[in-house]
Amino acid sequence: MTADDIVHERTLLGAVDSYLGHLVHVRPYLATNYRAGLEAMADDWLEDGHPNWLAAIDSQWLSQWRDTMPDAEKAINDFFAWTVRAGLVAASPLA
Repeated sequence: MTADDIVHERTLLGAVDSYLGHLVHVRPYLATNYRAGLEAMADDWLEDGHPNWLAAIDSQWLSQWRDTMPDAEKAINDFFAWTVRAGLVAASPLA
């Protein structure tokens, strides 16, 4: 892993990309199932004018967004659990 990879993964879009890439290798069916929900979450966050930094994700915004997208709940929960395990954030905004 290079320094560029670490910076890339600390962005929301980079972390989503890395997570989906990880899933392709361990659970390819989940990568396909999770892609739309994770990309929609990231797009909506950015379209609302928020920064493209993973650590900037607001728990209140995320909870409200998840309530409007129940089909994406499992993907969002698994993604943020992965970001903690990968050391990209100290704690999940869902905790």
